[in-house]
Amino acid sequence: MPISSLVLTLDASPDSRALALSALARDPRITLGPPVEGRWLPVVTETASPYEGEELAESLRELEGVSFVDVVMVDFSEEER
Repeated sequence: MPISSLVLTLDASPDSRALALSALARDPRITLGPPVEGRWLPVVTETASPYEGEELAESLRELEGVSFVDVVMVDFSEEER
């Protein structure tokens, strides 16, 4: 079960940020951290497979209100057992 730590750079538009936050909050695979300076959002994703994790990261890159996705860490330790 891959676990990824990401930092999302949110759009400067408050409306776009609100859309992104609403979409992120509805996905049970995503845990949101507190926003930093209203623009950077730490998130943790937990998916059933590396493929699903990559698809989720790609969908975050394309999500309205998200300008950029930084990958901080991906933990595959559960996959190796």
